[in-house]
Amino acid sequence: MTNAPRVDARLPKPGEGLAPAFFTEHGRSFEEFYRAELTGLVVLARALAPPGLGEDVAQEAMMVAYRRWSTVRELAHPEAYVRRVCANLAVSQFRRGLAEVRAFRRTGAPQVVEQSGTSEDFWRLVRSLPRRQGQVVALFYVFDLSVAEVARTLEVSEGSVKVHLSRARQSLARSMGRPAEVQP
Repeated sequence: MTNAPRVDARLPKPGEGLAPAFFTEHGRSFEEFYRAELTGLVVLARALAPPGLGEDVAQEAMMVAYRRWSTVRELAHPEAYVRRVCANLAVSQFRRGLAEVRAFRRTGAPQVVEQSGTSEDFWRLVRSLPRRQGQVVALFYVFDLSVAEVARTLEVSEGSVKVHLSRARQSLARSMGRPAEVQP
């Protein structure tokens, strides 16, 4: 019996397009990871970032993962890492946008009012929530993650996720003129 490593015939051999450093222990390449996660990241970023920046934020999150792929690929849940990065970048973009609006107001420049639909109105309200509440809402509803998965993604306790989700729901209900539902 030999101790030779098992070769999976499905994987390209080194030199056939991707360098060996891009493969995980389980055979998943960054390219496969990118294809599997990008669409969800775009949706998450669109929910949290200012209009028109979702794709850019998602790509930037993937660039962060790519630059650190040798470490990220070893994580038990690399998708949670890239979602957390995406959520943080989206909130940063939103805050930057708020700072720009305040600067325009100080200079007396006219504000541009955008047309938006009901969905965009909802996500605008989500973006106005405190940072962690907005992230919890987006991860919970966009990715349909459980409380435990949201906690793992944001590296917080499940109790913290429940508190942020409850507060966010109450705030959103008030903002939309609806009675807040009591959560079990």
